[in-house]
Amino acid sequence: MLKTLPFLLFLLATQISWAQQDVPKSLGSTVNSSYQETKPVISPDGNTLFFARQNYPENYAGSNDPQDIYVSEKRNGAWSQARNIGEPLNDKYPNGVSSVTPDGNTMLILNAYNEYGDVLDGASISHRKGGRWQYPQMINIQEFYNLNDYIDYYLANNERTLLLAIETEESFGDQDLYVSFRIDERNWSKPVNLGRQINSAAPEFSPFLAADNKTLFFASYGHNGYGDADIFYSKRLDDSWQNWSKPENLGTDVNTKEFEAYYTIDASGENAYFVTTKGSIAGSKDIYEMTLPYKFRPDPVLLLNGEVVDLASGNRVEAEIEFVNTNNYDKNEAVISNTENGFSHILEKGALYQYLPVKRGYVGILQFQDLTRLSEYLEKEQKLAMLPIAVGSEIPVHHITFVNNADIFRSDAYYELDRFASLLQSNPQMQVEIIGHTAQLPLEAENDRLSYNRAKAVADYFEKKNVHPDRLRIKGAGQKLAFSSNMDVALKNGIELEDRITIKIISMNWEKPKPKDTDEDGIIDIEDDCPTLAGVADNNGCPEITEETKEVLKEALEGIEFELASDVIRAQSLPILDKVVTVMQENPDYKLKISGHTDNQGDDDANLLLSHKRAQATKKYLMDQGIAILRLDAVGYGEMQPIESNDTAEGRAKNRRVEFEIVFD
Repeated sequence: MLKTLPFLLFLLATQISWAQQDVPKSLGSTVNSSYQETKPVISPDGNTLFFARQNYPENYAGSNDPQDIYVSEKRNGAWSQARNIGEPLNDKYPNGVSSVTPDGNTMLILNAYNEYGDVLDGASISHRKGGRWQYPQMINIQEFYNLNDYIDYYLANNERTLLLAIETEESFGDQDLYVSFRIDERNWSKPVNLGRQINSAAPEFSPFLAADNKTLFFASYGHNGYGDADIFYSKRLDDSWQNWSKPENLGTDVNTKEFEAYYTIDASGENAYFVTTKGSIAGSKDIYEMTLPYKFRPDPVLLLNGEVVDLASGNRVEAEIEFVNTNNYDKNEAVISNTENGFSHILEKGALYQYLPVKRGYVGILQFQDLTRLSEYLEKEQKLAMLPIAVGSEIPVHHITFVNNADIFRSDAYYELDRFASLLQSNPQMQVEIIGHTAQLPLEAENDRLSYNRAKAVADYFEKKNVHPDRLRIKGAGQKLAFSSNMDVALKNGIELEDRITIKIISMNWEKPKPKDTDEDGIIDIEDDCPTLAGVADNNGCPEITEETKEVLKEALEGIEFELASDVIRAQSLPILDKVVTVMQENPDYKLKISGHTDNQGDDDANLLLSHKRAQATKKYLMDQGIAILRLDAVGYGEMQPIESNDTAEGRAKNRRVEFEIVFD
């Protein structure tokens, strides 16, 4: 028994190896025919195959039609009878699919279609809407030209990178592989040659870039092959698109002395499809499939499928989904999720991704996928949630993060803080309740307090972003409201479902409080020196002081005299004071501040006392004339507030004075 164990292990390993390597197998008569089948493109999920069929009687223009697009679906493991994809993609010209996006709703098509129904050299994009492919729209590639009779394209799954097989003045001979980068919706950069490691003096064509955006398969007549065109593999080594591993022939499992090209694989990296003339029907080009050997497999990726749902109604919503690679915020991507097919998107390994649906009138819920340690191909289904910007919407926010057991923001909290601050700024009539939730601490009262303090920290941040405090209510729910939702939640590692902030919209009709104007004089209280008395702007909101009154006060300032070193008012000053009495009698809202002042001659304390007595003497005279004591205030300042220099007799004379100032409550 012990002697046979090594042999059994060897046999088992050999069988596993044989099973893994697989033998190329024709897709059969539902796809292949005695006519030429070429340019296969497999959808990332592996269930739809697009290809071109040449001079087939069922082509758009019959057997004289050089090439049409056909499609077949995999059903229960078998390929359906291929059908002509029809107009508007097929016409009397050579038609072909170069690539299809992960969601299956966007296709890169050979030829530059124009509005007159003609085609030019180039490529076009077609979108599927309502189950129908739309008329292709020509893309513009800067400084594009091709000196060759043949051309191939491949649009990478990220929809930002375009590979071309063309011949230009910069080619090393015949067709070379080039790369172009997306500028905007319709425009692409000038193609750049991939360099001598990839391109030879002979034709290189049929480029295919795997889902990892690094692994390149292409056909060549120039690298070491077995006869006709062979398929090769190379790996991109950096972001320059000039450094590649040495191209490696896929070997005799794929390549023969006959023609092999147009290698395409699904997102899993397991299943490959290609064109060969070996063993084909009537010696034509046919499409074969096989299991991709491990040594040639691309890096694993995540194929994320799903839909966007209005969490309030449960209905599907068409929205854009924004994906951000947090390792490099320049590598942002966006895809459309429609109500018919949802969305599909490929995420490469090695990064932490954040993403959320975006649509006018809605708020999306932020999600995360950590692929830093992705070791095998994954497919995930996810329902992405949005909530309408409407009263009653309660938006769970898990990624306003805090230091453990504290109300201090973590560094990764500010993306969400700024997103919701922007939401409030963009909706100036929105009023919200900010509710904190946590179960981090052992006691309920402690969680109540911590959750409140966290909610307050969020409100304080919004206030710093110029959100009016009256728009923000604060509540601490502690651990009382457990998180519950029918949406899928993908949180950043280390974040608990119960630790969150809820933004609840409580009003969309908030109005900023009008500034208070108690006396209704058009001057708000905060800027009104007399908020309870109607006044004028020229007097800071206080009642207007007439020019006649100002003249009386000026005359009193200059004309009131006292006996020498005394508080006795000289008789000639009394008529002037009587004019002040008249002003006070005619203006019952007036109050009068009487200030006594001296020069700097003599003792400081004596001067202060004298100024006070003179102010009081003036006040007493006015009281004796019937002016109420509550309307009068008398203060002595001594020599502390001179209005002229005390170095001259003239200046000292002006400093010895009694001032009268009209004041209001």
